[in-house]
Amino acid sequence: MDNAQKYIKLYLEESQKCFKKWGYYYPPRDRNEFESCNREIFEEHLNDFKTEVIKTELHIGLLDATDEFGFYEAFRNNDNEILNNVLYQVTRQRLLDSGMTASGTDHSNVLMTAASAFACNDFEIINHFFPKELPHSKGIYYTEVATNLLKVLYYKEDELHDGAIEKADKFLSKKITTWDKYVVSYFLSLINRDVTQADFCLQELCTAYQKMGYPKSNLDKCFASEIHGMYRFARIIDEAFFNKISRPKHACFFEAFELWQEEHQYPKGRMFYIYPQEMDYMNKIFEAQLPVMSLIGAKSPKGREHYKDVEQFAADLTENVKHIL
Repeated sequence: MDNAQKYIKLYLEESQKCFKKWGYYYPPRDRNEFESCNREIFEEHLNDFKTEVIKTELHIGLLDATDEFGFYEAFRNNDNEILNNVLYQVTRQRLLDSGMTASGTDHSNVLMTAASAFACNDFEIINHFFPKELPHSKGIYYTEVATNLLKVLYYKEDELHDGAIEKADKFLSKKITTWDKYVVSYFLSLINRDVTQADFCLQELCTAYQKMGYPKSNLDKCFASEIHGMYRFARIIDEAFFNKISRPKHACFFEAFELWQEEHQYPKGRMFYIYPQEMDYMNKIFEAQLPVMSLIGAKSPKGREHYKDVEQFAADLTENVKHIL
């Protein structure tokens, strides 16, 4: 059984467990159940708002059933175009939700969601969630270290090159998880144009992906979209180097998806599901221009210096939606 079929099997088992326990199927087994679920959420929670910003936040936060159901649809139809579009919609929604949700971190905490977005060739998000003008992170967590390296690569920040590598080397000298180690090492391999190391890191990441705990579920582990995205990121940095990298051999890395990408010239994903007229505000959120992430200074002089400005992000997104209503 390949991992697409494994996903379908696990998905239906989860739906059946929910029915036995609660009397309804979730995640939804078909389009009718999917739309019914969204309709119930809309009618119960999305009809009355104190402010327009709250309206935006609640739509993004609650109408999230495209996630597991979208992958289920792609896999049971064996359709890589659907998969590409599901990745686009799911990652856009996750990124927008994260941009409006306080986390006690700076912008680097969205790195892995961004990596999943790269899997559908949505590189536009880099300029919005990792804008060039934002300072480099201190490098405490792997996402911060890797984000610094991503920005050095993407923006060709020669003046910040040495500092980012020094922080990465220092991070790698610590006791860290295998996943953390090879994410950072992979971005270093792109900087160094070390194809052997890039190959090794991608293979090790597939193995580490299967050992990750919460929030990764058994469903998530069937398809490592983040690893597809990190692999694909190399293409926009140096296509000649990308062509030398070997795709990892692992069940969670879908070779057929990469062959489809190559055959179709790496298309950017688009909307998988268009919401019905009464929920059109959600469609407009996806159509609106992406806000640009900004940071605010920490109130305490100790510890982290910057945090995501989630209030500004939510306000900007709401204004962008209003422009197209």
